[in-house]
Amino acid sequence: MENQKEIKKYSSEEAKKRIFAVSRFPNDRDSLLRELDQEIIPKYLNSKDKEKEIAQDVFGNKTLLLYRAFENESHVALMESFTENYRMFSKEMADDLIKEFNCTKEYEKALAKLTVNAYIRILDNSRRLNNELESREITPNKNVYIANLSKQVDRANRQFISALMTLKQLKAPQIEMNIKTNTAFISNNQQVNLNKDENIKA
Repeated sequence: MENQKEIKKYSSEEAKKRIFAVSRFPNDRDSLLRELDQEIIPKYLNSKDKEKEIAQDVFGNKTLLLYRAFENESHVALMESFTENYRMFSKEMADDLIKEFNCTKEYEKALAKLTVNAYIRILDNSRRLNNELESREITPNKNVYIANLSKQVDRANRQFISALMTLKQLKAPQIEMNIKTNTAFISNNQQVNLNKDENIKA
């Protein structure tokens, strides 16, 4: 027909973008946010008595899922990896490190949390080790336990230093150097030997 509009055709890449833009997976963050906003929160706020208890349980479970989906902001999984004694501290230290190093990318925040995880394991395993060392009762099983605790402290210490140094290197400002010379000798103490007409611009 003359009046029939021509059907627009899309490339594979354009089709993929359009499909991804209008569709949502059941367990992705946008779907969960929409479900909370449009269904669960209104039902929770407007329900009564027994219905409210059921709605509150659903609301709590879905909110926890959302916290886990935004782990690098909520630190829920980090807190769950420790006993109650360290949960508040782990969140505060993670927030402080992220702020101190100005972590904006996801991998930077993840490194900050790895640093916190290792540090708290140092503290917790050191506490357990010291308690065992103060005990007067010595048995073969206790010796094995003490040896394992000592290894855990050493391992956590290495992981802490490694994660912290990696984070510091990532956030350190880049230094650009232009060296114009025919011959430069750099020794262990960083001495640079130049001819009179040679220079280094840093």
